[in-house]
Amino acid sequence: MLIALLTLSLPVLHGTPGETAVPLSHKRYRAWDITLPAETFTSVGEGITLAGREFRADLEGTHLLLDVDGDGATDVRVEGDEGSVLLRGADGFRYAARLKRGVNGWAYAASGAMTGKIGGTSVSIIDQDNDGRFGEIGEDAVIVGRGRIATWLGETLQVDGALHTVSISADGSTLQLAPFDGPTGALAVTEGFQGGGKLLSAVVRSTDGRHCFDLASADGAVAVPAGEYRIHSGSIGMGEMLVTIGPGGAPAMTVAADGETAFEWGGPVRAEFAMQRSGDQIGFSPDAIWYFGALGEEYETWFPVGKSPVFVIQDAETGDEIARAMFPGST
Repeated sequence: MLIALLTLSLPVLHGTPGETAVPLSHKRYRAWDITLPAETFTSVGEGITLAGREFRADLEGTHLLLDVDGDGATDVRVEGDEGSVLLRGADGFRYAARLKRGVNGWAYAASGAMTGKIGGTSVSIIDQDNDGRFGEIGEDAVIVGRGRIATWLGETLQVDGALHTVSISADGSTLQLAPFDGPTGALAVTEGFQGGGKLLSAVVRSTDGRHCFDLASADGAVAVPAGEYRIHSGSIGMGEMLVTIGPGGAPAMTVAADGETAFEWGGPVRAEFAMQRSGDQIGFSPDAIWYFGALGEEYETWFPVGKSPVFVIQDAETGDEIARAMFPGST
């Protein structure tokens, strides 16, 4: 009796202890409501190039004709000044794009993300630089949780209070996660904030661009890789007003290994403004006033009508008060 032996060649999966592979899939947002850290629109020109894939474009007057399946023939006609499309490849590639027409012609930006779940926490990776590749540190963007404010994608993620090292495949299909193995310190952002309204986002970024976190929902200090961090952006909800925060002149703060650093920011707020003087009349505009917080951060869309600060103009040499003013309708 002859016995045939069949040898099967099976793939071997390698991974470091504690490493987790999280599958990601493409999600299209028909109503784009995500705030990116550095949103960019890329010129369409003669076509859209995404990770080596070509999607041809033509113009018909001011209308855009676009190949959406990569076969070289245009399939969709975009009219008006804006639109959205789903670009597809024969290999299963999917990429949602927003389109808008400006003075320099048509341009596009991502209108989708690669999404998945780390345990019970949602994660979304966004191709912020519009090149069709995901996982580019310091170029692409990420949202951890169900919010709509993205941060720069860094080498690490904070998920459920734990710090992880992260890497993402170029096609965005897989996220590799492992416990962070390096020196860490504690960074407190929310406790030292002085101000009215609700802190909706508080994004800090390391000066080397390798780490970025939104700590607005953090309760107390959180572990971050040791290094220097600066306020990157933030937002405050004040009734119907959304106040955005920029870095302004805020310095970098050092988070030492095994140490704790607290940001003391927010109020009191200092204002700088431009003014015009004609005789004994002094005029200034709400559009030419710049507000800075205790750390030097700038409050960029704050228009305190109804509860105006008092502006005191003094003589630079004598210190004598020349005038004081408030916005109309203020109390």
